[in-house]
Amino acid sequence: MADPTINDKSHFKISLPMALQALGLIGVLVFGYRDLESRIRLLEHEQEKNSNAIKDIVDMQEKPIPSDIRQDTKLEYIEKELDRLKQ
Repeated sequence: MADPTINDKSHFKISLPMALQALGLIGVLVFGYRDLESRIRLLEHEQEKNSNAIKDIVDMQEKPIPSDIRQDTKLEYIEKELDRLKQ
């Protein structure tokens, strides 16, 4: 049996179809990684946008509605008028 040492006269044979398959596999893996990374970035961006939208909605819910303010003002006026008329 030959000595398995590597030196300047060592060589490695690979068939052309095998080399093309290896290059194709590397290409598919790179494309898949790039596609997966872009989807993750998109999801992170969507999540950030949705978080901001939820914060805005929560802030809006805590504020009084303009129609409620007008209605409260009208009710206060009517109550004052009733109190005035009762006197």
